[in-house]
Amino acid sequence: MNDERDEWISKRAYGLWEAEGRPHGRDHIHWEQAARERAELERVALPDHLEKRRNSAESDDATRAAVDLTRKTTRPARKPPPRRGAA
Repeated sequence: MNDERDEWISKRAYGLWEAEGRPHGRDHIHWEQAARERAELERVALPDHLEKRRNSAESDDATRAAVDLTRKTTRPARKPPPRRGAA
């Protein structure tokens, strides 16, 4: 892996960890999810970028759009809170 890719995965894994409430002992799960998101980003955004030879501003917009799409499709569903007073 290259340094730029590792840094992206590291930052994304950190964000996932924070979003989950900073749980202990789940670092490998966050890293794996971030690596999957990066692979999907590369699969979707990178070929399009290379084909169109976009300038850096357009490339940044395409990357953001791909990341947003990946986040929408990889977020785990939240469980509803338990009902109070239910017996």
